Amino acid sequence: MEKIIDLLTRISELYTIPQWAVNTGAIAIFCILVAFPFVVRHLMQPKYYRFRELILFKVLWRWKYKKGDVVGLWCYCPKCQAMLMVDDENCRSNESLQDKVTYFICNECGGHELGRVVGGDRRYALSLVKRDLWRHIKEGTFNEVSTATKEALEIYQKIEASKKNECETCTDETALSEIEEPLNTEVQEEDEKKEEPKSTETALHVKEDVIENELKEDIKKDGI
Repeated sequence: MEKIIDLLTRISELYTIPQWAVNTGAIAIFCILVAFPFVVRHLMQPKYYRFRELILFKVLWRWKYKKGDVVGLWCYCPKCQAMLMVDDENCRSNESLQDKVTYFICNECGGHELGRVVGGDRRYALSLVKRDLWRHIKEGTFNEVSTATKEALEIYQKIEASKKNECETCTDETALSEIEEPLNTEVQEEDEKKEEPKSTETALHVKEDVIENELKEDIKKDGI
């Protein structure tokens, strides 16, 4: 490290260049030399390395590439992007291919079935997905499939967002109704309390009128 610093100071003194300029130039050259192999490796990668997602059997499949081979292939929920559970227990007991079914289940979405593959277990399903994605790579349609997958995922996200908004509005309306009901009952009770003295007053007035009428009749009878 000391030799490098001495070399940089000699260069700055020999060519009358400021020391900070020489240091920054040396750092930039070092970064370029370190990043150059990674950049070359990235540029030399095949174009299909960007193709890493595919919707098949109503579920989302994701994978990576390692030395030209597909690795880490697994299924995900297209709605919540969570990893799916695979149920292929019936494939062990059933001998007929039509009875062998592999189910894809999302626990995050209530444990519902999202898709299925008829004819084999999870290894059979993974082989079908690999065959389909390699077919798109060989035919050169992986770019179209990748863009279609992204658009489909955006549609799924919009649908889920709209459902969440509807649920929030429903909960708000129910909360407001729950708040309004006791308020309405309180208002009704207050109105009833206000009406009670009015009814008593009217009853008293009626009784007074009846008493006055009886007194008048008694006076008339005495006068007669």
